[in-house]
Amino acid sequence: MAPERSSIEPGAVVKVVLDGLANCRDLDEIAGDLRRVWDEPSGFPGDVLLGLAAEAFRAVGATPQRPLPIDRIDERFLPECPTRGNVGHQKRRHAVHSAVLLAAGASPEDIGWWTLNDLYLHAFHAVVIFVRAAADRREVPVEAVCAELTESWARRAG
Repeated sequence: MAPERSSIEPGAVVKVVLDGLANCRDLDEIAGDLRRVWDEPSGFPGDVLLGLAAEAFRAVGATPQRPLPIDRIDERFLPECPTRGNVGHQKRRHAVHSAVLLAAGASPEDIGWWTLNDLYLHAFHAVVIFVRAAADRREVPVEAVCAELTESWARRAG
């Protein structure tokens, strides 16, 4: 279970997500934990999750010589959570592309057009997509990718 919104730190968000994925928790349960700490006006923890998605994208090991096909990536690596409607599709696409941009050192587009700032959910889905893509490409279990990302995040944070 996630801590209450007022007490949560970015590292706690990362731990909830990576521990949940490593332990095969239901994605809806993890999203529920994130929803409890979500702050719509600030977008927290969406920005933290986009950063984690960027790290997960780097873990894929994509290069110009061996690119990761982004088209329909959610259908391949997140089939249990299909998007509904054009807005949902555009938001997920934004989160996936934002992670790639952040991994490359570029800033993603502004989300001021979003009526509901639910970036946390779409960014969480981007984390799942790239963690699974990294595991698939490297032929290792999801748990191994999560452990690597946990270590990376801990080194960076402290």
